[in-house]
Amino acid sequence: MKKNFLFISLLFSALSMAQVGIGVQSPVERLEVAGSMTVDQSVTIDPTVYVNNASGFTILATDPLSNTVGGEVLSTETIYTPLIVQPYSISNIYRDDLNDVNLNIPTDKYFITIANFEAIPSSGNNGIYSPIVTPDSDTNRGRFNIRVFESGQNWHVNIGYPVLNTQNTTDRYTYNFDIIIYSKRFFKNLGTINVDFNGANNASAASAPSGI
Repeated sequence: MKKNFLFISLLFSALSMAQVGIGVQSPVERLEVAGSMTVDQSVTIDPTVYVNNASGFTILATDPLSNTVGGEVLSTETIYTPLIVQPYSISNIYRDDLNDVNLNIPTDKYFITIANFEAIPSSGNNGIYSPIVTPDSDTNRGRFNIRVFESGQNWHVNIGYPVLNTQNTTDRYTYNFDIIIYSKRFFKNLGTINVDFNGANNASAASAPSGI
């Protein structure tokens, strides 16, 4: 026990004065270890911000853009979370046309998708209905167009029902949806794969996506 205490005392005494390397000849960090390291029980990283409930959590990650050797260790629950689900409720939309809503989510850090879309007519509206006589048997009965797109430096959303025939100009709608936000630090965008069907009904991509 005395030997262990002496070793720990010497280690921390050395750490307070210079760089220490274990398996490293020329360490550049305060403590630099080459190879595997086993830690018994726990490690504390400052600042120690931890939320102990189902709605909050803290993750540890390394910042690949850091100048620190091997990457700076981060303790965060916002910027570097791999996936975020953010509900939106856009209310009092004139008729059905949500032409453009700027989400103010930067395109250089994230890419997004839409899920759980719901259209709710305001009180007194007849709701969205087909403008044709036989909607059950006719395939041209319309649909919602839901689109996310880049504009400027942010992501935008466009939602509408192109063939909707509103009966009056006082109709209003509420659109509820979730935006799934993916951090580009954790997910790689391989770009668009274009497949030309050449007028046929079946085709194959030229190759599998590069980088998988």
